Amino acid sequence: MNETLGRGYARIEAIRAARGEALTMPEPGAPPPDRYNSVYLTLFVAGAAFLLPFNSFIMAVDYFQYHYPKSTIMFDMSTVYIVSACVAVITNNILLDIFTYNTRITFGILLSLATMLFVAVCNIGWDGFSSSVSYTINLVAIGVVAFGCTMQQASYYGFTGCLPPRYTQAVMAGESAAGFWVSLDRIVTKYGFRQPKRSTFMFFVFSILILLGHSMLHHVMMRHPLVQHYLRLTNESRHRRRIQLHLNPTEDATLMESEAGEASYGVLKLQSPAPSTGIAEAENTFSFANPVYSPTASAPVPVPLVSSPPSVSEQSTVPPTTLRTPRPSYKVEDVVFESPERPTSWRNFKRGVLARWAVARAIYPYMVSIGLVYFTTLSLYPGIASEVPSCRLGSWMPIILMSSFNLFDFIGKIAAAWPYEWSRSQLLMASGLRLLLVPLLLLCAAPRHSPHIVGDVYPIMFSVVLGFTNGLFGSVPMIMAPSRVGREHREIAGNMMTLSYNGGLLSGSLVSYLLLGMLGPPAEACRIYPTPVLPTVSPIANSGNGTFILTAVH
Repeated sequence: MNETLGRGYARIEAIRAARGEALTMPEPGAPPPDRYNSVYLTLFVAGAAFLLPFNSFIMAVDYFQYHYPKSTIMFDMSTVYIVSACVAVITNNILLDIFTYNTRITFGILLSLATMLFVAVCNIGWDGFSSSVSYTINLVAIGVVAFGCTMQQASYYGFTGCLPPRYTQAVMAGESAAGFWVSLDRIVTKYGFRQPKRSTFMFFVFSILILLGHSMLHHVMMRHPLVQHYLRLTNESRHRRRIQLHLNPTEDATLMESEAGEASYGVLKLQSPAPSTGIAEAENTFSFANPVYSPTASAPVPVPLVSSPPSVSEQSTVPPTTLRTPRPSYKVEDVVFESPERPTSWRNFKRGVLARWAVARAIYPYMVSIGLVYFTTLSLYPGIASEVPSCRLGSWMPIILMSSFNLFDFIGKIAAAWPYEWSRSQLLMASGLRLLLVPLLLLCAAPRHSPHIVGDVYPIMFSVVLGFTNGLFGSVPMIMAPSRVGREHREIAGNMMTLSYNGGLLSGSLVSYLLLGMLGPPAEACRIYPTPVLPTVSPIANSGNGTFILTAVH
């Protein structure tokens, strides 16, 4: 806007106030329909696709435990994933105003797809590396996958923050569907292919095919009229905000602006009336299309248009020669919207930091809530869940626990769409109560040689509760937070929520190492817990004199 010398910007509301008109603006047009729920279903697939690579690595727990015995492979992969994800979230916030949604999401898809192909073909199919090199390749691969997936995730949450809330719920339901689908995929491939190497290879191939389908659906969705409609509204809102800050940088504008009453601005151009203009003509030229303003101004400066035409008494006191002197005036020509300015100066960077701080203050209860939810989850899943022993189920036990978690996580995210208004205190309380699941599931695995909670039913039940509450209370804050700020700040709100989400994931994965130390040394063999010995009765014997003797044997 600095290149527009000779122009100023003024609020159209000020002009309307000077004329006594209403300040409301017309309602935006109705959005195009989402026929066949195509946008919703595409975002559902997107939510499943950007978590699919991570879930594929986690659900191959039996293969990795078989390939790297007595290692902490599950804990290491989880921690590497979360650290890389946090770096990706910070990077995405920096690149927010530089690259578009489509560019960031496409980059994440290609990065994840290439890494999954390399791992499936070279590290699992070919398997020509040593055990230590293969271990390192898996950790590096999951770090690269995490960067690509989280770049998609943060961009999608910022993108859906511009759409109605149901589309954010679609992404989160898709995330849980990823876990559920991967669980079913792993059960089928493990049962159908007895050899661990072959079953894991086919397992990764199915995941790669879903990623390819997601890539095609995403590019079709971005051209949908519904998506274009809401992106246009968001861009217009941002441009109005930029003009408002240009006019009055110290204005303390609220983050909550009604979509119908957002500030809009006109372009004012310096012009001089004809020398023959008289009083009557000056009165006629004062209108919304051509308001006379600041007769003494000598240069175009951006000031509000709040002046009114001179009254009759004032006109009579002014000499006719003064009234006919050419004077500068401003004319409202149109409403303009310029492309977003890229952050090229310290001032723009500082403005971006302050905007994020203001958004964080508005939504901090939701940030704390979602951080607590995922802190609890990552403390137990997948690390501790993969260490729960079962002599009856063997290598199927971690798969069953993780499948139970993913199934009810999916159900919980669907339940998040139920029309119930959760308060901030309710969300914080529910997130805090989930911490009780940490000692309960830990006692199912600790100590390894003799867990305090014995049996297969209890850990499965705790996994069910952990999954359902993760789906419900991990979705509701993410859905509600963007609606607490104005439209122009919703992408920032989505990215701030993703930052808190990843903070909870990182802290939870680090705490899982402390919980791992409480399990004790690995057990050499599965211990069969004794059952109570009941007295038995020996076969009936005849004593020869017609009597029978019953003997109790212990």
